Amino acid sequence: MGSIVELTGRERARARRRRWAEECAREAPVRPKALVRRIDHALGEELRRWSSLPSRAAIERDEGYRLHRAQVQALLHGFQWDLRQATATATARPGRLRAAAWNVERGKRWQALCGVLQEHPGLQDLDVMLLTEVDHGMGRSGNRDVAAMLGQHLGMGHVFVNSHLVLSPGDHAEQDHGVPNTLALHGSALLTRFPVRRVLGVGLPEYGDKLHALERRLGAKRAVLVELDAPGGVLTVAVVHLDPFSSPAHRARQMRRVMESLRELDGRHVLLGGDFNTNTYDLGSLPRLCMSLGRKMLRYGFAGTIAHYMIPDQQLERPVFDVLAQSGLTTEGFVDRDTDTIRFDLNDPEYLDKAQRMLPRPLFSWLQRRVEPWNGAVPMRMDWLAGRGVVPRRAWTVTRPRFRGEHVSDHDPIGVELAWAPPAFHDPR
Repeated sequence: MGSIVELTGRERARARRRRWAEECAREAPVRPKALVRRIDHALGEELRRWSSLPSRAAIERDEGYRLHRAQVQALLHGFQWDLRQATATATARPGRLRAAAWNVERGKRWQALCGVLQEHPGLQDLDVMLLTEVDHGMGRSGNRDVAAMLGQHLGMGHVFVNSHLVLSPGDHAEQDHGVPNTLALHGSALLTRFPVRRVLGVGLPEYGDKLHALERRLGAKRAVLVELDAPGGVLTVAVVHLDPFSSPAHRARQMRRVMESLRELDGRHVLLGGDFNTNTYDLGSLPRLCMSLGRKMLRYGFAGTIAHYMIPDQQLERPVFDVLAQSGLTTEGFVDRDTDTIRFDLNDPEYLDKAQRMLPRPLFSWLQRRVEPWNGAVPMRMDWLAGRGVVPRRAWTVTRPRFRGEHVSDHDPIGVELAWAPPAFHDPR
């Protein structure tokens, strides 16, 4: 009996490795041959049926899934772009180029998102925007094509790289909106005023099967790497979203995959950014979370543990930043180190719900008491910008942006102004 169980375990492990290899298969850079490329499908009924199946094995045995498997894989490696607004006539201001990175939390607070982008001075006159958590045809965000609509709203071109086919309404606090998904796509995007030379999607190794998560989904996170014809030279921009429900070591593994893929493009002048999810924990499971919390408490105490949330690059998430440094990228000067970008906020109903679901009641009650000196809201830095071959002039964070009293996202946008002098960045090609 034991040998049968052992064999089944080995078979499951092999199947998991094959699936991850398929979902994270290396991709070749794509050169846009047309200004517009759409991503679409008619799998709505199939997706709803697959969402009712209890396991990945059941989905993979499903006749409809077998019939559409090739299309599913194409969608999980899919791109979309509209580059009509990204033209050669776009010019950066003399000597500078402005960029921002923002986890827009699906784009589900659409009016507030558009209002802040239009009115906040820290988010105006941007040349590029690196966006993570971008929905396309998700009921929780009104089934909008968030990247395309933001591009139209701001007069910018966009590139959307899909990561997942989502088989559920969403995550915590997104279960009861009652709006069915249409395309059920979710990924990351780049908005740009400059022409696009090449695009590369980079599948990142997964820590666990996301079909076991509350937000059940097929696929794997993908980074977005885009070569831009910025005035006077090529700028390669990488949009990265690392896994929160994993370990710091695994996030470093994901970043290493991005660095390896960056070699496929012009890497002389690079801007990289996004949501690194440097939460300093291993959130892969409750036992791992408790172990990482216990180790930090013994070493730093509670106040010291909290202090490390703002400096994850110095120790607890150091592997991620070592990978960047080994490839010649630095965060120095690209971020405002005095500001947080997200808060573990037990005053926020969504955070409160997540914490209560994730933690045993005694641990949650203890945590609630311990964060009272911070008024229940602990500051953290999870969003980063980094560069190679470019010089940061000024970095900033737009703290807790609101539009008409409504907040936009659980993350704050971060920005950087680059000293972009065309003569110094001449591309001889």
